[in-house]
Amino acid sequence: MHKLYQYEFAFEVSPVPMLLVSESGDIMLTNSLMDELFEYDTGDLIGKKVEILVPDSIREHHPGMRGAYFTYPVKRNMGQGRDLNGITRTGKIIPLELGLDTTKVDGKLCALVVALDIRQRKQQEKRMNLAMDAAASAMIMVNDKGFIVFVNKAALQLFGYEESELLNSPIEQLVPDEIKHAHPVYRAGFMNACKPRPMAKERALFAQHRTGRMIPVEIALTPVDTPDGRMVVSTIIDLSERVEAESAMAEKHRELGLLNEELMQFAYSASHDLKAPLTTITGLLELCLEDLDDGDLDSVREVLNRTLKIGMRSAEKVEGVLEIARVARSPIAAEQVDLESMVKDIWVDLTASSDTSATLVLSIEHESTVFLEKNTLHVILENLLSNAVRYVDHEKPLNTIEVRSHTQDGSLVTKVSDNGIGIPADSLAQVFEMFSRMDERSDNGLGLALVRKHVDRLQGAITVDSTPGMETVFTLSLPLQNMSQAS
Repeated sequence: MHKLYQYEFAFEVSPVPMLLVSESGDIMLTNSLMDELFEYDTGDLIGKKVEILVPDSIREHHPGMRGAYFTYPVKRNMGQGRDLNGITRTGKIIPLELGLDTTKVDGKLCALVVALDIRQRKQQEKRMNLAMDAAASAMIMVNDKGFIVFVNKAALQLFGYEESELLNSPIEQLVPDEIKHAHPVYRAGFMNACKPRPMAKERALFAQHRTGRMIPVEIALTPVDTPDGRMVVSTIIDLSERVEAESAMAEKHRELGLLNEELMQFAYSASHDLKAPLTTITGLLELCLEDLDDGDLDSVREVLNRTLKIGMRSAEKVEGVLEIARVARSPIAAEQVDLESMVKDIWVDLTASSDTSATLVLSIEHESTVFLEKNTLHVILENLLSNAVRYVDHEKPLNTIEVRSHTQDGSLVTKVSDNGIGIPADSLAQVFEMFSRMDERSDNGLGLALVRKHVDRLQGAITVDSTPGMETVFTLSLPLQNMSQAS
C-alpha cells in the first residue's frame, strides 16, 4: 500500500504526462506535463472529475466505462491501447494514446494513467494517407491479423467498394473464392518471413471485384513497422488493359498467321489456276501469228475469239480474288431484311435464263423480317443457291432445293440443301478454299471462299455435309443484330 505523497516525486520526474484517478473518478494527482498538455495551471485539475478531460461526445457514457474498468481492471501498456481523444481547457481536441494500470493509494483502488500526445504521429499518418491517396496505384494496408486498416481511393475505385465497407474487413474479401481458405496460410507465411517482394511472380494473379468479377493484377508486398505493430502495404496494379492488349495482339498474330496461310494458298493456286490461262493465251496467239503468215483470217478470227473468252474468264477470276481480299472486318451495317422475298428474288435471277429442272422449297419458321447486313446476306445466299442449281442430278426425275430458316440463341440459322450429285468425301474439306473446283461446272472456284470470308466477318459459322448421289446441306448461322444497329 502506498501513500499519495510517495507518488508526487515520481510524477514530477516522469518524462511523460501522468494522472492518478480514484475509483469515483476524482483526479487525485497530476504532474506538470499533464497540466500543460490539457492547458491547466498547476494543481487546477486536482479534485475535479476525470470526465472534464473527456470530449462531450462520450462524456455522458464515460462514468459507466470507468466503472467497468475498475470492476475488471486490465493493464494497458503504452502502444497497445486504443487511440482516444481528450479535450483541453480551451476546447481543443487532442488525440492521445493511454497506458492504464491500477494501484492502491491510502487503501483505495486508483487508476494510474499515462498519456501520450500523438498529434504529431496523427499528422504524419495524415500526410502519409494523403500521399497514398494521391497514388495512381491501388494501395491497401493490412495488420498482422489480416484486417484492412487503410485503403486508398485508387483501391476503392478498382474494387468498387466504399471505404467503410473495406476498413476492418479481412483482406480475404478481395481474394478469389478458390483460394480464400488457403490465403490466410500464405499471409501468415509472409508475416513470418517478412521482406519486400512481388506476389505470385511466376503465375497469373487475380483479385475479386465487389461484383465478383476477376481482375488480373500485379501485387507488391512491403512490410511496415508501425506503433500498432507490423503491417503490410500491398501495392496493386490493374493489368486489365495490359491483358486485353496482349489478347488483342495475340488475335492479331493469329489473324496474320491465317492471312499468311491464305497468301501461301493463293500464291500456290495462282501459280496454277491463273498461270494456266496465260500459258494457253500465249499458245493461241502464237497460232494467230502462224495463221496470219498463211493468210488464214478465218482461223485467226476463231482463235482470237477463244483467246478473248479465256482472257475474260481470267479477268473475272482475278476480280473474284480481289473481292475476297476486300472483305474486311469493317463495322456491320445492319438493316431490315425480308428473308423470304430475298430468297425468291435470288431464285428468279438464277433460273430465269436457264432450263433447270430444280424446284425451290422455302420454309421460314420465324418472322420474315430480320436485322442483318442485307448485301452480304444476299451474296452468301446467292452463292449457295447458285451451287445447288449448278450441281443438280439430271438423272433424277425431281431435283429439289430447300431453304429452311429459323432463329436460335440470337442467331439466324439457315439450311440450304439439295438432292443433287453431292460432294465426294475427299473434297469436303476443301470446298471453302480459293480455286477449289470439283469439276468443269465449278466455275472459277471462288464462290464458296467468298461466302466463308463474309460469314467470318459477320462472326457467324458455316458447315457442309454431303452424301454423294443423295444430298448436300450447307448450314449457315449468323448472329442477329439489334434494331438500334440498323442503318
